[in-house]
Amino acid sequence: MLERLRARLTGSVLLWDTLLTLFALYLSTKLRPQIEWGLEVSQDKADLPWQIYGGVALIWVMVMLLLTPQRALFTRGLIEAIGRLLASVILSSASFAGMLYLSFRDVSRLQFLSFVVFDISSLLAFHLAVRSYVRYRYRTNWQRRTLVVGELTMAERLSDEFAQRPWGGVVVVGYTSDAHDAPSAVPCFGTIADTIRIVAEECIDEVIFALPAQQHNRIAQLSLDLIQQPVMVHMMPGILDLTFARTSVETVGGIPLISLRESALTESQRILKRIFDISASLILLVMLSPLMLLIALLIKLESSGSIFFSQERIGENGQRFRMIKFRSMYQDAEQRWAEVARRDESGNLVHKAINDPRVTTIGRKIRRTSLDELPQLINVLRGEMSLVGPRPEIPIITAEYDPWQWQRFRVPAGITGWWQVNGRSDKPMHLHTEDDLYYIQNYSFWLDLRILLKTVVVVFYGHGAY
Repeated sequence: MLERLRARLTGSVLLWDTLLTLFALYLSTKLRPQIEWGLEVSQDKADLPWQIYGGVALIWVMVMLLLTPQRALFTRGLIEAIGRLLASVILSSASFAGMLYLSFRDVSRLQFLSFVVFDISSLLAFHLAVRSYVRYRYRTNWQRRTLVVGELTMAERLSDEFAQRPWGGVVVVGYTSDAHDAPSAVPCFGTIADTIRIVAEECIDEVIFALPAQQHNRIAQLSLDLIQQPVMVHMMPGILDLTFARTSVETVGGIPLISLRESALTESQRILKRIFDISASLILLVMLSPLMLLIALLIKLESSGSIFFSQERIGENGQRFRMIKFRSMYQDAEQRWAEVARRDESGNLVHKAINDPRVTTIGRKIRRTSLDELPQLINVLRGEMSLVGPRPEIPIITAEYDPWQWQRFRVPAGITGWWQVNGRSDKPMHLHTEDDLYYIQNYSFWLDLRILLKTVVVVFYGHGAY
């Protein structure tokens, strides 16, 4: 729980620290010729080869991984956090000076010192800003509302432990129990049987099971019932659970917790995937902006209504969001949904038809080439989707999911995926779920690249899209 949040925060700060350091190095090369002190240095002599930038990035990352100033930023006091940051920059600068002595001795001392000053100033200001911003947001609307299922004493203990770690934003808002406890600062919302209803009513983000080993069957059933809710589920393990646990065990104030609904992606996979999503989406939006403007104009000329179509979808961990597409249907398409909705011979709901009467002329063309999906690059930038992943589904379809099908939401939803390059709309919902599970079980960054390349081929030939 807290380790997952901390890993994502520290990884992001480390990335920005490295970028700021490289910018400070670049800034020192541009400002040194302007400083009229000491020997005169021309711009050509102040410029550094790209190998130096690569060496600086490597040194700074290695030292910061060793001294962990990013971790201290969220878990330690202000003085220790600043001390670790200064120690990291000083040690990195000393290593950089040694590298220059052995490789590129022409760098002036004043240029080197100005780089170190720029780096310390920018990183210190950045860390203080991040620390203040994160603590402010976690005290307000970034809180992870947590429900404890079990005894009052454990709910109070967990509440105290999380309160000592405000950077995590985890707050125990209440608990459910079959016992009749005395009034407490941690409110009791009802019995254990009321857990599912309370999770929905109280907008719970995390559920922690603190029940004895004799009630493992009850934990298993409640976990299965919670799979349709956008919550993370954890449990306090017993001795046997710790022995045979296949997921990471996190300790919060001496209390071990096992996560039952961890993401299928490791932190390194998630960070790499997110960096690629942001970079590729920005490039694609710039490159395709003339085409998107043309499509928007054609949609507006053909029929009245908005250029874009926004619809509620289910994404990672069951989170709901508004997915954006170019409008390819007439304005009243959602009211006419019953015209195409049907059930196949097995009783599964099918909501797409080849000759859908609600689709406009230009809409049929952009759907055939999947150009109607281009605005979803905005969803990717907002972190609601990824370029590759299981397709986000509409709630009316997920309402009929079997429990195993909800496993497709263990990774970020995608614009394209394994299902789209292996049949697209020719495959009904109950079959493409198996393709999504194959993608999750065999995930790698190279699989994402393979799917993206196959998507270009599939879209070019227009297979299975309508």
